[in-house]
Amino acid sequence: MNQASNLIRLVVGIEVRPRQAKVRFVLDREQATRIGGHLADDLAGCVEAVTGGHLAIGPALLEPGQVLAPESRSPWQALARAARLDRPQAPGITSIGTHDGQLPDRMLGADPTPPAGQFLCLPLLLQVGPDRDEILAALERKLFDGGALKPPAMGELAAATGLDPIHGQLMTLTDLMALLKMQLAGAGLDPFWPPIEHVLLLPEQATKIELPGDIQARWNPERQMLTISLAIDDNGDVAVDVPRLWWRAFRQQTALLDQHRIDWQVEATTPGLHIDPTMRWARVDRGVSDDADEVVPERDPELGLLSFHSNRGRRRYRYYPLRSEGIAELQSMLAEPDSGTRG
Repeated sequence: MNQASNLIRLVVGIEVRPRQAKVRFVLDREQATRIGGHLADDLAGCVEAVTGGHLAIGPALLEPGQVLAPESRSPWQALARAARLDRPQAPGITSIGTHDGQLPDRMLGADPTPPAGQFLCLPLLLQVGPDRDEILAALERKLFDGGALKPPAMGELAAATGLDPIHGQLMTLTDLMALLKMQLAGAGLDPFWPPIEHVLLLPEQATKIELPGDIQARWNPERQMLTISLAIDDNGDVAVDVPRLWWRAFRQQTALLDQHRIDWQVEATTPGLHIDPTMRWARVDRGVSDDADEVVPERDPELGLLSFHSNRGRRRYRYYPLRSEGIAELQSMLAEPDSGTRG
């Protein structure tokens, strides 16, 4: 029997007020045990059939993007290993906590930095028997509307973390995906969700995706990478009708990919365009120049710094930062005498 097929991925979504003091996002063993008992009671109050399964509770509050991430970047496999759910377990609860402040697996904690948002997630894994599909269907029917955490669980979470929780909600992974998509829609950003959804649901299926701003992208399942095509016209602009809209969409899309730990790269599709291997910047070679050597930043009222125009050694270049850390790298590189031809 494939034990992984009998696991149901669940999440406790916790909305918290802005933090005013030092807080903790990782639970020690005693805290995890107390919280785990309350969470199991709340879950059984929604769907009684879960009491025949084995519930594992993660040890740390995470950003939603770390939970909804590719398999190798998410906590699920680590939680299954820590709770020994690779083999059948008797009905019960396993609460994973720290020992001497150390997690049993680094993938169970925040990576690479502590959560910064006001919506946090605690991952849960439920091991059940052959009736998995029926239990999952019941959870999907009942949790989103009736899975609010009761005061004992909320109180223990507040005491263990120092956070000020407003609301706690048991949900399936599908519920969490729907919630995040709804939040993006409220901000007008839902057109950037399709690549995330494809990677989470169909990671082994190649596909081409058209994104806002005339961005063309494709998912490579072998490399587990989203590739964004970049074509440049004779002026060194992106070869689309409105280049600034392409850059705005590019920044919004790549920021969302980074939040969900999804790898991406930019692929040059026109001659004279060089992409830094670390994906921090792109360089356009615009040919011979008789102008004096100089570096001129180009700024957009909405996007801020857009590019650097560089004349150096009788050649013209245009540099685009692809990541925020690329800005400082370009500033340093272009200040050097031979920077016009580096890379």
